[in-house]
Amino acid sequence: LGRVSPNRNRTLGINLILGTFLGIALVLLRAWLRPGIRSTEEIEAFDLPVFATVNFSKQAKEANKNKKILAMTDPTDLTIEAFRSLRTSLHFGMLDAASSSIAISSGAPASGKSFTSMNLAVVSALAGQKVCLVDCDMRRGHLRKFFDASKKTPGLSSYLSDGSSLKDILVKSEVEGLDVICAGPYPPNPSELLMRPKFAELLSELNQSYDLILLDCPPALA
Repeated sequence: LGRVSPNRNRTLGINLILGTFLGIALVLLRAWLRPGIRSTEEIEAFDLPVFATVNFSKQAKEANKNKKILAMTDPTDLTIEAFRSLRTSLHFGMLDAASSSIAISSGAPASGKSFTSMNLAVVSALAGQKVCLVDCDMRRGHLRKFFDASKKTPGLSSYLSDGSSLKDILVKSEVEGLDVICAGPYPPNPSELLMRPKFAELLSELNQSYDLILLDCPPALA
């Protein structure tokens, strides 16, 4: 007598069809829940200026994975050309600005804010500007890894909490004109530290010495 049930081929076929439809439904659901920005027109509809559009490239993803800065490893990449365009737009857009500091953030983690901060800092420094890159993410900041700084390197949290001086926390990069301030040891109360008057004092002091100050901030909605 042959086996009547279960029918292996029929079961596999049904599971394959259900799995395919379930995968498609999951992808469509994620796209519907988080559509993102699909064009510059969507931003300009809110009367917000668009300074540049940065392309996605596999080289950028690979450089980020290997803790390398794309503007230094592949300066001819189209993504870096977009950052040069952004640098020019910001230069003219900030001519009448009272401060030379720019806060760079994103809605969610892994959206490219640190990638943007680092590469914009490098292309600006290579253009002759004196730039300071500050890692303000004192929960998960990792800029130090791209500049070969150790985990114990004093940083922003050190300046705001234990009285370290600006000279103590500045890290010289291999790019002429670019200095970095790491996040420092992760504190238990990063948001409270940023509310202290010392943070405003730090920005004021940096503003006197640098042409451009880039603040790599935490994700706004995380």
